[in-house]
Amino acid sequence: MLTLKCAIVDDENFAIELLSDHIKLFQELNVVKSFTDPAEALVKITPEDRIDILFLDIDMPGLSGLELGMRLKSRVKYIIFTTAFSKYALEAFGVRAQDYLLKPIEKIKFIESIQEILELEKRRLPVSKDLLFVKSNLKGKFVGIKISQVILIYIEGHRLFIVEKNQKYETTESLKNIEQRLSDNLNFLRIHNSNIVNLEKIIKIEGNTIELEGKYKVPISEKYKPKLINAIGVESRNNFQ
Repeated sequence: MLTLKCAIVDDENFAIELLSDHIKLFQELNVVKSFTDPAEALVKITPEDRIDILFLDIDMPGLSGLELGMRLKSRVKYIIFTTAFSKYALEAFGVRAQDYLLKPIEKIKFIESIQEILELEKRRLPVSKDLLFVKSNLKGKFVGIKISQVILIYIEGHRLFIVEKNQKYETTESLKNIEQRLSDNLNFLRIHNSNIVNLEKIIKIEGNTIELEGKYKVPISEKYKPKLINAIGVESRNNFQ
């Protein structure tokens, strides 16, 4: 499971507590360090900590969040500034901040900001040859599906579904995109404008209908029939019908 380490720097304890509550909304996030003294944070946040997200207040005594961010940006992956003052926004992005959240931080704004980071991180995950990562119907969420377990991929209305033996996933991906991503896998073949099948999951073929494991039945279109004939090794079209 993807886990991102977080650190919080804010000179007010209650602000750290409120931000920590927001962070708990995401099981992928884990707060490993927090500081009310920016100078202490400068010393104690090290490259070895491998901090993924640094939540950083801007208006702090002694050392501003902007100054601290400039010094720490090489030690952390993402910086999200949190402040009650919108006037610092331009300078914040000069530090290459991922986001800038105004206090009091709205829960929805916080969720959207974190979801963007999670989406970026999940795209960087090493991909197994037997794992297909697809966007789910929930914003910012990706699902890893075992390719060898996939029976059928089909369109219903304006929605796309990927069917495994024990589960069905809805995704915002297009059928064309999935077809391209599976193009190197000879087990998958598009047999209709609305579906792709796993040839290894075929139980029988009757006329222009394929029955798959799980009692799924899907149509074969004339357009794709020649490819299916070649793929399953039927000697002639007459034998196929």
